[in-house]
Amino acid sequence: MDQASHGYALAARLLMRARDRVALGTILPPDGRAYVSLAAVATDTDGAPILLLSALSDHTRNLALDPRLSLLFEATAGFANPQEGPRATLMGTAGKVTGAELERVRRRYLARHPGAALYAGFADFAFFRVAVERVHWVGGFGRAAWVERPVVLDAKLAAKFAAAEPALLAKLAPRAARIAKARLKRRSTDWSIAAIDPDGCDFVRGKRSLRLAFAAALDDPAKVEAALSGR
Repeated sequence: MDQASHGYALAARLLMRARDRVALGTILPPDGRAYVSLAAVATDTDGAPILLLSALSDHTRNLALDPRLSLLFEATAGFANPQEGPRATLMGTAGKVTGAELERVRRRYLARHPGAALYAGFADFAFFRVAVERVHWVGGFGRAAWVERPVVLDAKLAAKFAAAEPALLAKLAPRAARIAKARLKRRSTDWSIAAIDPDGCDFVRGKRSLRLAFAAALDDPAKVEAALSGR
């Protein structure tokens, strides 16, 4: 069971990393009905979801009263029967990001949503990080399980990558376009690497963003260059 749960946790985290939007479920006062909306999403270095929300939105007002939420990540496009596609329902609590974490969270969110730089600094917008509590994984029709282990990565590993990331980004900058051409099959020469974590990295070009997943999760930032070369 533990091996299976490990596989579910990894599959759920990689799905979360790959998606740039979610169905966001919050609790609507005063009667506690479920309120579901669309939200853009990114992930922190450890894989925890990051949201950029306006205080004027109903879902943000709901979270101010009750921070509990659910997020549905899904990759069902292309399946004749969408129930055959993978999805993960995540339950947790949203907390506004402040202090020392804000710059990292802001950078990682904008690495997935470069266009959000136009309004990320507005007074009514704030970044939220989701503390993951439970995840229900569905790998296809009839394949479902509650994940019985943490989906996000170990805090020490995440901190190690976060500390190494600025130097890695600077070192890889001259080669970013070549890597994008080789690994993502992109012809444009102005792609840059905007974020790196143990599971992969985010490339940006203007308002576009693409995710490159490593073949396996890395346990050391020193292995990033080899992973980007496909070794």
